[in-house]
Amino acid sequence: MTHSNYRYNRVVERIGAEAFWLYTYQNAICGMEVDAIGLDFFRVSLNALKDARLIRLIRVLENDSQTASFWYLFNANEKIMKKAAKKTGFDIELAKDLSERFLVIRNKTFVHIDKDRVFDPSELYKDADIKHKDIDKFINGLWKLMQEIHIEVIGKEIECDTYTGEDIKYLASLRDKENYKNA
Repeated sequence: MTHSNYRYNRVVERIGAEAFWLYTYQNAICGMEVDAIGLDFFRVSLNALKDARLIRLIRVLENDSQTASFWYLFNANEKIMKKAAKKTGFDIELAKDLSERFLVIRNKTFVHIDKDRVFDPSELYKDADIKHKDIDKFINGLWKLMQEIHIEVIGKEIECDTYTGEDIKYLASLRDKENYKNA
């Protein structure tokens, strides 16, 4: 694979940003353990977050020579990726497995609507059998890995705020309190 240091560094920054948003979305999704009332803000937000998470997962895990994904970083400098994976506990085999599982979802229903699979797109998700615990493990691992890679390659931590999702229950309580007053 041909790459320049400039391109490699830029991909580290980009995948680091993707990892940040995946980590942030995951924290919000995990914090959405509140009851939705009909088609309220919490249900709409949860669906939007899941869609945003899925497209970022697909983008990061796409394994194609024409993309600057996680696999570009891995193939361009396997040594640094394996060293950081060992240090952070990142599961490279899980990343490979998820890459393969997301491919059919990407190609047949989420990014493209396949004319033959349009009749039961939920079947593609069932067949892929991707578990929440695997997504959670991958995202949390990717975030740690990319922080380590960013320090190694760029020379500093990824600059960002951290969102924990802890405010969601409080926001739901305000909604519930307001609904109770109006009932």
